[in-house]
Amino acid sequence: MVAAGTVAGVALGMGATRYIAALLFQVKPADPAMLVAPSVALVAVGLAGALPAVLHAVGIDPVAMLRAD
Repeated sequence: MVAAGTVAGVALGMGATRYIAALLFQVKPADPAMLVAPSVALVAVGLAGALPAVLHAVGIDPVAMLRAD
């Protein structure tokens, strides 16, 4: 989900470069650093948000969980 959102955001951002160019000062709208930095930040936040749930799921015994259902 995070990767799909990041790809969609970059695609929409590239599509909106004409409008973004008026807001930026001495930065090109398609500057690689301006595309990579937010993408990396979004992926890092998504992974950090998922990490507690993954660690919790790894600590649960699957057999005990199935018996509880």
